Amino acid sequence: MDPNLQQFSEIPERNTGDNVLRTAQQHHVQMSMMADTKANIIITVSSIVLTMALGRSRDELHAPSALVLAVFTMLALILAILAVLPKFKALKVDGPQLPAEFNILFFGHFAQIPRERFLDEVALRMKSDGSAYQLMANDLYSLGYYLAHYKYPYLRWAYVFLLSGFVAAGLTEMVMVLIR
Repeated sequence: MDPNLQQFSEIPERNTGDNVLRTAQQHHVQMSMMADTKANIIITVSSIVLTMALGRSRDELHAPSALVLAVFTMLALILAILAVLPKFKALKVDGPQLPAEFNILFFGHFAQIPRERFLDEVALRMKSDGSAYQLMANDLYSLGYYLAHYKYPYLRWAYVFLLSGFVAAGLTEMVMVLIR
């Protein structure tokens, strides 16, 4: 047996292990959907605020604060778009050996191999030696890694820039009032 599969080989099929991995996977998918929803809200709000700020930038009295708000809002908009932008890197599959990072459950990877090979690979991993658990655990890790390293950092920075833009524009407006 493959030494990498040993940690899963003693787990009985169709029990707590299935439920734990399935629940964790559903949780990660829901977290991804929540991030997409929040990013879409930021995209909408930022687009509206950016349009209004650029419209006010022609007003000599409010131009500095409007431009500050426009810059921060544009950054928030870009970051929110990056949060929902699919990160897809095609995986080159040459020959019989699959790359180590190949995920049979990810469409971007399994679409690179013929249907029959896909079915063979899935059947191979569904054996009762723990391969199915390793498959699910690897997929779970990929989902979590993507959330932690791509979606949520971009989303966090989008919120930070949007909030900072409002604060900076407000402070700029106050300074402009005091100067006048």
